[in-house]
Amino acid sequence: MKTRKVSEFRKLSIYGFQVTENSHNFYALLEFDITNVRKYLRERRVSGKSGSLFAFLLKAIGRCLTIFPDFNSMIDLKRISTFEEVDISIPVEIFKNDEIFNKQLVIRDIDKKSIADIDNEINQSKKADKNEKAYVPSPFFQKLITMMPNFIIKPLFNLLIRNHTMVKELSGTAFVTSVSMFSNIPGYIIPYIGKPKSCSFALGSVYKKPVVINEQITMREIINITAIFNHDIIDGAPAARFINQLRKFVETEYIDLID
Repeated sequence: MKTRKVSEFRKLSIYGFQVTENSHNFYALLEFDITNVRKYLRERRVSGKSGSLFAFLLKAIGRCLTIFPDFNSMIDLKRISTFEEVDISIPVEIFKNDEIFNKQLVIRDIDKKSIADIDNEINQSKKADKNEKAYVPSPFFQKLITMMPNFIIKPLFNLLIRNHTMVKELSGTAFVTSVSMFSNIPGYIIPYIGKPKSCSFALGSVYKKPVVINEQITMREIINITAIFNHDIIDGAPAARFINQLRKFVETEYIDLID
């Protein structure tokens, strides 16, 4: 058996999960046809315009959060805070000193940015000489917090998540993760969501699948997307409307979002 020390970054993740657990969530396992949007993105790249599928999906989710502000909100027993700015948090993997770190990147006002801007921000984040958790940006405080006992850490983190404005500044208003760049195996990834946020998303693999269109069977490119909603603030009917709009952006209304 081989053992190794738990890193400070992993400890911070564990503390965060402990404090934000026990949300009342429900899930949507979705399949979206991305054949047309991928073709359009490829044609743009041939003409010299940048923009990845991941950046497009982030912007599509961000635009939906603008249209449905309850999904861009946070809740506790006393209040609901709804934000005008859409700040999406994503994990960014960094390889440094023979180790892999997950860095948290918050893309601010994502619905107002082009997909090229989003890609550039992600790429710049990977090059930055920082790999900290965004909600504990100082290496000194990272070290200090991970040295504290759990009975001190939990009250501190609980105090933090009651301040919705601070949560937004440190970790955005929604969370999106993706495994599509690492795997092409069909399936769903269940993302994590914790109080006080309303929703999070996991983008799965892209794969080809036979689909019936106009009574004809044809091969299409499909992506699995998992959406998780906090039932304390989001009900089923609004979630269905959100999902329907997201599908429209991805499958038929993508040109306006991209250009």
